[in-house]
Amino acid sequence: MLSLAATTPAATTAEPPPPAEKHTPSLPDPWEETWQPPVTGQTYRPRAQAALIRLLNRERIRNGCRPLRTHPAVTRAAQRHSDYMARVGELSHTGAHASRPGDRLTDEGYRWHRVAENLARSKPKAATALRLWKNSPKHRAAMLTCAYHHAGVGMSTRDGQGWWTLLLTKRR
Repeated sequence: MLSLAATTPAATTAEPPPPAEKHTPSLPDPWEETWQPPVTGQTYRPRAQAALIRLLNRERIRNGCRPLRTHPAVTRAAQRHSDYMARVGELSHTGAHASRPGDRLTDEGYRWHRVAENLARSKPKAATALRLWKNSPKHRAAMLTCAYHHAGVGMSTRDGQGWWTLLLTKRR
């Protein structure tokens, strides 16, 4: 921890105070809650995540956009959010510690300029999640915005339900 102190002539001639006991407050790791061991019945499916990106890129190409590239930091942010939603049982753009999609990307070290987040709770099949988003004008518009270059998919299952997070980003 850094601290700044002004030095005055009086302070430099006085006896230094006795060293104080070091007490480091126990601050919670902002992602500690997210990375707990899975809840009973919660599993991860990386193949489903890769399948979603393949299906999404096919759709983007059909609509005149370049394919998205996955980015490790974006994928981590998406996965952490899917884990969080599965654990708490709530589909929400607000995550652990009131985080928003841009906050989660920044916490992963990704410098973003533009971000969109699509969420779904469905069967743990990529085609099902993509179909839900394609049938929603707002979600479809986000997926088919050609300005996005990177993507990350998070998917966690709990009790047979898939909790999907799709982050679409443009780097700063």
